[in-house]
Amino acid sequence: MKITSVKSRAIALLSTTALLATIVVASPAQAAAVGPTCDAKTPIQTCVGTTSDGAAYEIRVPSSFNGTVAIWSHGLGVSWPVSAGLLPPFPNGIPVDPRANVAPYTVVGSTSSALASSILADGVAVMGSGFPVQGWNLDEAVKTNVELIGIFKKAFPTTKKVVAWGYSAGGGITQALAEQHPEIVDAVAIIDPVAPAPAMQKLLMDALWLFKTYFDPSMKLTGYSAGKAGDLEATADIGKMYSILASVGANMSTGKWPATAGPSGKALEAAGVPVRSAMLLCALLVGLPVQSASYDNINGPDGALKLTFPLAVSPALAALENFGVALTSGLSMAREWDTKFGPNWYDNTKTNFATQLSESDRDIYNAALSGNTVIDALLSVLNPANPAAPRLVGEASAVAKAAGMYSTTGKITVPTIMMTGTNDPVPAASWIQQVSDKYAVQFAADKAAAMAAAKKSRVYVAPKNKLSVFWLKPPKNWTKFDAAGSPIAQSYVAGNGHALFTQKQFKFMIDSAIKAANTGVVPSGGPSTTAARKAGLVKDKYSAYPYLKYYN
Repeated sequence: MKITSVKSRAIALLSTTALLATIVVASPAQAAAVGPTCDAKTPIQTCVGTTSDGAAYEIRVPSSFNGTVAIWSHGLGVSWPVSAGLLPPFPNGIPVDPRANVAPYTVVGSTSSALASSILADGVAVMGSGFPVQGWNLDEAVKTNVELIGIFKKAFPTTKKVVAWGYSAGGGITQALAEQHPEIVDAVAIIDPVAPAPAMQKLLMDALWLFKTYFDPSMKLTGYSAGKAGDLEATADIGKMYSILASVGANMSTGKWPATAGPSGKALEAAGVPVRSAMLLCALLVGLPVQSASYDNINGPDGALKLTFPLAVSPALAALENFGVALTSGLSMAREWDTKFGPNWYDNTKTNFATQLSESDRDIYNAALSGNTVIDALLSVLNPANPAAPRLVGEASAVAKAAGMYSTTGKITVPTIMMTGTNDPVPAASWIQQVSDKYAVQFAADKAAAMAAAKKSRVYVAPKNKLSVFWLKPPKNWTKFDAAGSPIAQSYVAGNGHALFTQKQFKFMIDSAIKAANTGVVPSGGPSTTAARKAGLVKDKYSAYPYLKYYN
């Protein structure tokens, strides 16, 4: 069996499809609000315009409009265009794209247009914008959405209900909108959401620093130059990250480290530490899932590696595949935050990385990490006293500005439907678990208050349940091998990847949110459970997903 490969195979394992599904690139802001300009067509009327912050928007209203509108928020966008030929997964570059989105851009097995049409067919209007800025834009996007909702209500005064939905960063935007303005949205559907800003900053910047420390000290990460020069530096960092992943993927069996590895990495290599163990440790230290679209940690090829592959190799390959999605987003946000807050906005001088490896992970993945001696050697490199592993030292004013961004709280203010894949590399499952646990406490307090009120009034008014969480789980096993015993890259397996869902799953989410908007309570019971099951989703009362490292 071969687990070595050429670079093209390693690049194929980076799951860039998931990234492309959520990227929209920045466009220049315009001076003033324009429109809406409507075409008056039937059965679907389309209106376009720009908000006062320069964000292009689009509205589609069916002739059968029933008074409900769904406002969509798209995911993360890079804040600078990437020229062709600079990044292998994007050979044609990433051009500036100012388009508004009215529905999810990528729909597994279908199209965005088909999904939007299915919503319109129910008499529901759809709308969305391109936002005035890209990158981490919760503050700006919430303002745009508030204005767009006002524009829609003025143009269509028969509006009765507003439902907001979004995925990835758009899930965070939707959550922030509900937290800040519950008076203008009646229900929300939050899909694969990003966690609050501090938690995402820690996950992404810690992961990037680990890559820099182990694999390529020339990565810049922060303190980029101003303007185009800084854009090119950030693009170069993304290219270095892809080169690291390709090298590690090509040397899983040999253990060879990337040629770019610094003194610490070279010393570990000389001591016989396999590079796969370092890759896996990076994922475990930041809380990234170690199952992915191609690797289940269960299946092995026929022959001598039937048991060894899933135990010792598969977790590292899954980490590599998931990092390909997470760190591309991370570097684009690092550049955007650098521009917005100033150089050196992140500080990890007080981080104790050794404590971020849980005892359970040390035990479960001990073989894949090559045993306790290797684990301790890898962790020793991260000691603050190691001169070959300089920490990221924040500049006080920039750190303060970064901390000043709005950060979602997880407080449920309106009926909320949430959905995620269990192995999302963001990882959304960790944040949704925390929101769910937090709401359980909130709902228990509401019940207690209702009981206390009933003792006085002798009438018990049950509180309305405002949260329902649905999980997309992978099959029991899914890794595949070719005739030679090499793993086969898979672009989509349910429950893996980022923001990858079918039309049935997206439609279930928006339909559930619309029902919740009309009743004030999330759908529950047999009909909702059956509809979820038909869409491939489940309510999971028994699993507990670990919180993000920021909260531990």
